[in-house]
Amino acid sequence: MRSYFLGTLMLALPFITAAFTHATSELHQRDGDMTIAVTNHYGTPLQLSFNYNKNPDSPLFRGNPQPTTLDKDATITYAAPPGWAGRIQVGKVDNSDNSKIEGSFYGAGNGAIDISYVDGYSVPITCSAGGKVVSGCNIELWVRECIASDSVGEWGPDGKPALCRNGARESNRGPPSSFFSPCAGAAYTFPFDDMATLAMIRETQISCCIGTSCDPSPRQHKRDLSNVKANAPSLMPRQHKQHRQSLEQ
Repeated sequence: MRSYFLGTLMLALPFITAAFTHATSELHQRDGDMTIAVTNHYGTPLQLSFNYNKNPDSPLFRGNPQPTTLDKDATITYAAPPGWAGRIQVGKVDNSDNSKIEGSFYGAGNGAIDISYVDGYSVPITCSAGGKVVSGCNIELWVRECIASDSVGEWGPDGKPALCRNGARESNRGPPSSFFSPCAGAAYTFPFDDMATLAMIRETQISCCIGTSCDPSPRQHKRDLSNVKANAPSLMPRQHKQHRQSLEQ
């Protein structure tokens, strides 16, 4: 999904920890928050940055985190208060078109999380709740060429492409290009690719993993794209509407 957010200032930065440890006391976490732990198994340091719901009353993550570098095999945890809606942008360079962790949270049993490649792809990400992958795709799309209908948006410090911009970003019902199609239905590859969202998550502890060694989504390669047309009916189930609207309000 595509959305742009504003927010209000809060307190101190969260704390980057060693892999699989979480210094939640540094997050100013409160009872009733949803936490999102992000682990980097991509093999290189990555840049994380943030956008929020454009509603000025929408809360930020606790501590108002700033753009940061997440070292390889490190984990950082963010605490989302009720009413939060926003995204974490992840890539080898800091770019608003990077792969994204998107979510909204309105209290226990009323949250949603997804991985979006609608703006572009930088790294593979999956997110889990209750020990099960609920959104995302662990396939390294860079094994394919970023084709003409898409475009290489930026190059990394290693001299390799760091970002493939998505040519279907304005095509609400797709279909995705051959570069993005392996993850269709698991991560968002066009704006209404809504099988990629799990709404109404009961758990308040979300774990997101970056890299091909992360657990795969059961929806990877499960979807037949042969009959997806640009004028196909909307794929958006009713349960996903609140999550989409929360990100666009």
